[in-house]
This record gives sequence, structure tokens and C-alpha cells, in this order.
Amino acid sequence: MSVQDKSGSKTVILIVDDDDLLRNFYSRVLAYEGYDPVCAANGDEAIGILESGEHDIKLGIIDLLMPVKTGWELIQYMKKSKKYKDVPIIVITAIAASFTEFEKVKSTCQVVMQKGDFDLNKFKDTVKAQLKK
Repeated sequence: MSVQDKSGSKTVILIVDDDDLLRNFYSRVLAYEGYDPVCAANGDEAIGILESGEHDIKLGIIDLLMPVKTGWELIQYMKKSKKYKDVPIIVITAIAASFTEFEKVKSTCQVVMQKGDFDLNKFKDTVKAQLKK
């Protein structure tokens, strides 16, 4: 079962996490669910993917704390971009942000999930819900 966008192509989801195991896990889960995952290990790689124009990204799943360029820097880049400003973003993070930081991320992104409280069914349901908007 593949999940398709309006053009009939598989729905492309950008996954950005410096943890290889988690990035590959999210990718396998989403591929199994019928999506087309595109992965990057940091914000700089992700910006390269976005700027290449090869993929029609419909959703971003982004870790905040990464080397090179952080998830927050990537999110700011996307929100300033005409093409990507409306792409929904799910932040998955292990850091316990301050209330101010959490509110800043929450006001910019659609969903913030904690890695320590990860629930596979909730993850899949959250992805589906964000793509329906």
C-alpha cells in the first residue's frame, strides 16, 4: 500500500536526525507505511536536499540537536523559503528544552514529540494527521 500525493507519486517525507539507528528506523517504518522517505544526517545535508529540488517534500521529521546545522536552523531555513514554508514539521527531540525554547518550537512546528516517550502507533498516526491538513 503506497501513500500517494495528488500527482500520483508516493508522498515524500524528509527525515533529519544525526542518530543513524533512529533515522533508519523512522525511514523503514515510513517506507513500510507506503511513504517515500528521504534522509539527512544533519541540517546542512537536509538543506542540500531541499535546494536540489529533486523531491516534493510534504512533511519534515526533524531532530533539534544535530552537528553542522541544528534542526532549529533547518526549520528557520524552511520557514523562510517560499517553497517549504508551509510544509508541516514534526520535531522529535531528546532534549528537555526550557519553556521559552519549547514554546518557540511549538509555535513554529506542528508537533513536538519526545524521543524518550516514543510510541510507534502515535508516530504513525501523527504523520497521517499532518499529511491530511
